[in-house]
Amino acid sequence: MARAYPLSDLVKLVRAYGVLAGTGDTERVIAGPISRRWIAQEVEHHVPLSSLPRALFDTPRGWDLLANELFADQDIDPETIKPEEIDLAECGRDRMINTNRLPKLEPSIHTAVLSANLLLGVKLYGDHGRGMPGMTHDLIVATMLQDTLGKAYRYSAINASDHEIVDDTYIFTWFGDTVASYVRTLQDYVQLFEAAVEAGDIPPEPPSPALATAVAALEASRLRLTARAAGDHVISFLDAESREELREKGVDVDNDFPERPYLLRDYNRAVAAFGLTGVDHYALREPLRNTLMMAVRDALDDDTKRDRLSGRRGKAVHEVHMNLPVMEYYVASEAPNSIETVHLASLEMMRSLEKGRRKSLSTMSAHAFRIAAISERVLGRAMEPLIITLALLHDVVEDGAMRVTGYGHSLRKIQFRFGGPIAAMVSELTDSSVDTDGANKAKLTLDNPHILLPQAQYNVDRFTQMELTPTETEVPYTLSGIVIKLLDTVVSLEEGIKDPELMNGHWKNSGARIYWAEKVRGEIIYPLMERLLIEIKASKIDPKYNRRQHHINVVRLRAGEALLELTMQYLDLYATQNLAILANEYQLDIGQRDTLLSLFNDSNVDTDQFKVRVLDDLLNDQDLFDAVAAEKVPCIAFTTLFKKDSEIGDERDESTLLAYRRSSLRLQEIRRELQLDTAEKLSALAIRREQVLRVIDHAANRNQAVAPPMVRNVG
Repeated sequence: MARAYPLSDLVKLVRAYGVLAGTGDTERVIAGPISRRWIAQEVEHHVPLSSLPRALFDTPRGWDLLANELFADQDIDPETIKPEEIDLAECGRDRMINTNRLPKLEPSIHTAVLSANLLLGVKLYGDHGRGMPGMTHDLIVATMLQDTLGKAYRYSAINASDHEIVDDTYIFTWFGDTVASYVRTLQDYVQLFEAAVEAGDIPPEPPSPALATAVAALEASRLRLTARAAGDHVISFLDAESREELREKGVDVDNDFPERPYLLRDYNRAVAAFGLTGVDHYALREPLRNTLMMAVRDALDDDTKRDRLSGRRGKAVHEVHMNLPVMEYYVASEAPNSIETVHLASLEMMRSLEKGRRKSLSTMSAHAFRIAAISERVLGRAMEPLIITLALLHDVVEDGAMRVTGYGHSLRKIQFRFGGPIAAMVSELTDSSVDTDGANKAKLTLDNPHILLPQAQYNVDRFTQMELTPTETEVPYTLSGIVIKLLDTVVSLEEGIKDPELMNGHWKNSGARIYWAEKVRGEIIYPLMERLLIEIKASKIDPKYNRRQHHINVVRLRAGEALLELTMQYLDLYATQNLAILANEYQLDIGQRDTLLSLFNDSNVDTDQFKVRVLDDLLNDQDLFDAVAAEKVPCIAFTTLFKKDSEIGDERDESTLLAYRRSSLRLQEIRRELQLDTAEKLSALAIRREQVLRVIDHAANRNQAVAPPMVRNVG
């Protein structure tokens, strides 16, 4: 197959991350594929402590939550807390809890993450420390992918009806014949193996020791996910609709230990897999024998011991992760720019953000995987392991904080695990508690005479002496920071574009979305885009550019141009969606919506003309008031033309929408400056805009089926 750049081990790994995010992120351990209603219920939001189900506080996770919230100033043992003696209705009424702190059934893609790290340990340290030559990177990637065959890849198109199916040809095309052969062999063998275990028969012999070890890693990883679900008692405090969904799948949700049959099934499979000929003992069986296997066996023998399966020191989760050879022996700080460090980063991300959900369809893990996958698409030869490591770790400190997921992660922990330079790069991607810090850092980056490479900014010899703080506004973003910030923005925009109706609360409406795009994220990424543009243009017009001390090589510059183009495309599509939402809020018909979109994007229409033709004539506030009265819009403050605390009768605030339009018109100028405004590219963008509008209309029709809207007189 002809390729623009080699199909390296890193490329295949990153593509695997993308396929996993696109096929398995809506599947959960035990539950399998879950409904959109379930996903919407899991979306990150804040709820009063008093509203949490009482069953949660009968679990170790619930005790930890109470200890952190009600006794934070005391060094209290959570197990001594007696929830029945606490008046949660009184003391928990005004205390808001991020739902990402609540235990949830894990996404199935975590099976692939854990399997890959188990097999990497075998590759490096198996066979009594000598390593297993047959455990190749191709086999590791194939093990990650074997469960994706036959599934729809949701990132292959905006509309679900156009999604591509992952099959043998797909794997061959994107991963090569070796990976494709392994995937097919593994899936066929795993099906035979599990059928034999289910029937009580002896499984067939695996084709090779390496494949036997891959199967054992898969089965052990599945058991680890089931064990966490059992230890967290997740099913006991699911809402009624989710429990009914599980009941329809055959789960006995009314049982005191509903996870037990699945724990027993996966335990038996893991035992049988560990007994296969050729399975590595030193780096696979041994680290799991006295942790995962013993803890699960104890829980199966005595239900009261299930609490040992999870929690901060749970034998089936925490100790498994900490005892993996890659965690115990591998020193990431000595090889920060390696594929092995990428794997370790995926494990750190998974174990820290396993409960994390985005304000959309995505889990935290899939979000990071999607960033990694897009980086391969736009960076090409400029992609390196360090960028992927940062993509995987960029949210770990921020979203792994105590108040967000309850994990209590920190930059110091990243520094200990991955070394000073990686920790420093993560710190510049971690938002501080001051909202303006990111924007100030971005402005400093724009004003800097050159873009700093990470190697120039961070002394690779620094480690214990480093003082790390989030954002660090006194220094500009490095090139790697700019890249991850833009990629993160692209994926965040994509999440909103694909599933607008799954957004929670004010994120469903134009006010929060446009304010975030323009005033929050925009004030960070627009200066970074302009700085990258300056560098690209300088490289083209300055014949001495390559002699500059801080010049960027041509491969990275081309990647930067591709990244700019992709970022602008998604900003445009997100603006299209936001304007369609605004049109719905003002109850515009399709023709009026098209007029709004056309005038918003027409650079020949000046601001005064736009105010008259759109703000005065098209967007009539009475139509918005009618929509509020019909409960189609929560309140006028949810729209972009009113401040967030506005009530009917208050004056408009048109400044955010006008600034948003100026930024969109600036993107058109950048396209012209980079000669990206060809007829072919603009036509492709127009097609994608229409696809976005169809997604919006489909979502509106889905909502209308539940509550038919008021008929509007548009005459």
